[in-house]
Amino acid sequence: VIRKKLVRKTLDMIKKIAEEKYNDTFWKEFGTNVKLGVIEDHSNRTRLAKLLRFQSSHHASNLTSLDQYVERMKEKQDKIYFMAGASRKEAESSPFVERLLKKGYEVIYLTEPVDEYCIQALPEFDGKRFQNVAKEGVKFEESEKSKESREALEKEFEPLLNWMKD
Repeated sequence: VIRKKLVRKTLDMIKKIAEEKYNDTFWKEFGTNVKLGVIEDHSNRTRLAKLLRFQSSHHASNLTSLDQYVERMKEKQDKIYFMAGASRKEAESSPFVERLLKKGYEVIYLTEPVDEYCIQALPEFDGKRFQNVAKEGVKFEESEKSKESREALEKEFEPLLNWMKD
């Protein structure tokens, strides 16, 4: 009981500090510990997740929280997109990321070894599941223009498709 109370009070204090003056110094000192807490402390996982900070495609130098990412998500976007890499530059240069950025999606860059474990331990955040953009299954909302274009091409090449099936 005492342990639970101490952990909750500590998390509340860290959250208050984070809201008032969350800076790079704090994150450099304690960021890895917060991520390890997400991995190991099941009962406080959602509270710790609100403290997480990652690099993202939204801003070149500032870290972003998952709350900020979710606020900036596209209207019909239902997943939080991330890419792991040894460095930000490596993650940014991935063709998977380039495709997302062209479509206007924000991508979180996981550059520390503990980051991927942290995301795997966190099944979702604010009702949004995490999606590794380098893995199969990334789907986007198709625009009207691209949908019409695809349908026109399907209609144009329908005889060829039927001939190949036979």
